[in-house]
Amino acid sequence: MKKNHVIFAIVTVASAMIAAPVSSQVYEYPFQNPELSFHERAKNLVSLLTLDEKINQVGHQTLDITRLGVKGYNYWNEALHGVARSGKATSFPSSKAMSSTWDLPLIFDCASATSDEARIYYNTKQKGLIYWCPTINMSRDPRWGRDEENYGEDPYLTGRIAVEYIRGMQGDHPKYYKTVATAKHFAANNYEKGRHSTSSDVDARNLREYYLPAFETAVKEGNVRSVMSAYNALNGIPCGANHELLIDILRGEWGFDGFVTSDCGAVEDVYNKHHYVATPAEASGVSMRNGEDLNCGTTFQDYCKEAIEKGYMTEADLDSALTRVFEARFSVGEFDDAALLPWSSISESELECQEHIDLAHRAARESIVLLKNDNSFLPLAKDKSIAVIGPLGNTVSLGGYSGSPVEVTSPLEGIAEKIGYTISDGTIQCEEFTGSSVPSSSKRLSIEANGSSGNVGYIYAGDWISFDDVNFGDGCSKVDIYSGAENDLATTVELYLDRIDGEPAATVTLATTGDWAKYATTTADVDPELFNGTHKLHLVFGGGDKYCANMDWVKFYNEGDDNPLETQGPLYFYKGCAVTGKAETNIERAVEIARKADVVVFAAGTNLEVSDESNDRTSLSLPGDQQQLLEAVYEANPNVVLLLQTCSSVTVNWAQEHVPAIVEAWYGGQAQGKAIADVLFGDYNPGGKLTSTWYASEADLPADMLQYDIRKAKYTYMYHDKEPLYPFGFGLSYTTFGYSDMALSTNSLDAGDSVVVTANITNTGKVAGTEIVQLYTHAQSEIERPLKELKGFARVELEPGETKPVRFVLHHDQLAYFNDLTNTFDVEDGTVDVLIGASSADIRLKDKITTEGATVKTTYKSTTSGIENAMRNPSLKGDRVYTLQGTCLGTADNLGALPAGIYVINGEKVAVNNK
Repeated sequence: MKKNHVIFAIVTVASAMIAAPVSSQVYEYPFQNPELSFHERAKNLVSLLTLDEKINQVGHQTLDITRLGVKGYNYWNEALHGVARSGKATSFPSSKAMSSTWDLPLIFDCASATSDEARIYYNTKQKGLIYWCPTINMSRDPRWGRDEENYGEDPYLTGRIAVEYIRGMQGDHPKYYKTVATAKHFAANNYEKGRHSTSSDVDARNLREYYLPAFETAVKEGNVRSVMSAYNALNGIPCGANHELLIDILRGEWGFDGFVTSDCGAVEDVYNKHHYVATPAEASGVSMRNGEDLNCGTTFQDYCKEAIEKGYMTEADLDSALTRVFEARFSVGEFDDAALLPWSSISESELECQEHIDLAHRAARESIVLLKNDNSFLPLAKDKSIAVIGPLGNTVSLGGYSGSPVEVTSPLEGIAEKIGYTISDGTIQCEEFTGSSVPSSSKRLSIEANGSSGNVGYIYAGDWISFDDVNFGDGCSKVDIYSGAENDLATTVELYLDRIDGEPAATVTLATTGDWAKYATTTADVDPELFNGTHKLHLVFGGGDKYCANMDWVKFYNEGDDNPLETQGPLYFYKGCAVTGKAETNIERAVEIARKADVVVFAAGTNLEVSDESNDRTSLSLPGDQQQLLEAVYEANPNVVLLLQTCSSVTVNWAQEHVPAIVEAWYGGQAQGKAIADVLFGDYNPGGKLTSTWYASEADLPADMLQYDIRKAKYTYMYHDKEPLYPFGFGLSYTTFGYSDMALSTNSLDAGDSVVVTANITNTGKVAGTEIVQLYTHAQSEIERPLKELKGFARVELEPGETKPVRFVLHHDQLAYFNDLTNTFDVEDGTVDVLIGASSADIRLKDKITTEGATVKTTYKSTTSGIENAMRNPSLKGDRVYTLQGTCLGTADNLGALPAGIYVINGEKVAVNNK
């Protein structure tokens, strides 16, 4: 594959040179000449820089080099599921949701739309084109705080999705990249609580078979141009200073020729958290010499000069790193005439344009997974009265690293639109502001990641927003503001009527909630003599810690006013409790409202307060009082649809046993509410399937989240030997599917060959639907091999009664395991089960093939040396000490002088904890 990639690159460059006219323009410096290669230009530019200039350019935020016309740059840009933290942008479903579509063309289209919007921000605001996405760490443990950010627990599926996302971000231009994607976090990164200081201790088979394959696919097939190293150490060596990871494997073995960036602050961690070396200068030297090119943070910028002076690194090391970094900037056309770039003409009107809104809607629908549907309880009839109860009923859960879309729809709003109901809770609610102190395209005063329609995020001290023609009626005496803030210093909101001058009509001090994603209601008195009639309302924010708060809505009312959403129907809404905590819990009132309706849609789940970066979950149960509320509501009205909007799996065992229908909608992006309503009422037949095992109990997981051995821990469908709540690949439909006529092109598979596997899939139900057909294998072996391994999948759309064939090509080398004695990937001489199913636990068709044993891939360690010699040759054992790479460091007498880490003595791994 790498050979083919190189050939493609040569042909492309050659054709581009043939097509381009010979330029007679004279350039002051070679780096300005677009006819030279990106590498030549980067190398020339670096050669023109002073040492101080070079050092400044290896941090994520750099200064201008005015004398050479090089602009300062910010490499820290995010686009995990849409351009994030920049202002108005389309927000697609979270990564875990997107993976549940199993729709590779759709994922490519969403990434392509995202990179279009990234180009708009570059064209209009000079925002950088290096984007730190996608996250392709494996979903080893659902308690991981960032589990919403990945594509599931299977390395094959994750690799296939990663390739499409990277291609969508980087584009297909023959010369320039649309943006530069960054595969992160390399590697074995699945733990938040101690991520800056802990070590992921992984044996060779776990590393090579589980934690690395998606990254290898991203490099070799996706041609990803950047990789982010992880905070954690791998087997005692910080990932950002890990020669084996960043040089031996990434560059030497896989042929990666892009640049490596640290995670933010990770170079500092090398000395300050991991204590791998003693000083920041040593950390800079050991990181850059071992493959880190760019530092998110300032450690390189602050200490590389000292590192060079003290011999921890050389200026040549700096030059090599910086050349790779600048090569990326040249590759996106930053230094060239905009006329050469097809994306320079993308109109700003394409930010969250209708095409992208429709695409987000399609993605949200395809991501929804139907987990239970007893007696065809769903879809619902539109003439039924419905009570939406639960903390997420009127919230759009965008998730982390989200953009700031304008067109957002909550479940309540989606249901109301579907049945033609106009929502009113009897208050005067101000949500969609009409004026603000900053432009509408600004990141400030834009949608925050965990709010609902009209939510105002990124509010800074001094900002204001306004609402036109607010009719307070005969007068209002109360105001509620629903907001969240991490600040210790409370935010104040001054309310002005008609003009911002003189004394405010009211001042409200908002609650400090301790987290940007945790919201609370602040209630204050206002003067009904002032707040009556129709006025323009201004809200002026102050206090806080510069970044004041995120605000969802402002409501004016009189105490005791009737709320139609609680009394009138046919659509009711009541939260009943918050996502976490007990402050908003009122089970008695929720039960009263549940009894009024024909059907209850119970909107439960998680938010960024429960699970997020730096915050692992301690429980897989529904947080707060949600389970207690669900059981009480079910007792009052058993016609319940449990609507989940979660980061990842939850142990809803009670619901699986009791409620008639369960729907998982994840963090579904801006169109989440529309998509949910489509599914609930049958205007869309759900076809999404799970990409991670939903374990039946937390007891089925190891107590220690640092257990990275998936075989020992029985993690994932590949090794889990208990019955899960829902298996990998599971998802129901409003129709049924039949599988038949499995055939293999051969029953004997030789090295280098492939077998074609075919079957017929029939829609045996009464409505059109989509089936995701999955191909698995199981090697019959004397060594421990996975119970099943995904090797292919196909989305099949079928009308009622329609039959379509599916076709998979299974290659001999896909059946390999990692032989840790020879450090090679080998296929065994034996028998392999070939399985076709609707999920990993629902196998419909089976056959077998025999395989020829062969080594199908080597690694940089394939020749035996170092550790292998120490472990096999008694004459070499003695008391010699080896690194994990096989380098002999002397005898055990030297242990006291070695840095902390994992070493091999007498053929066994030993942890050394020297300071």
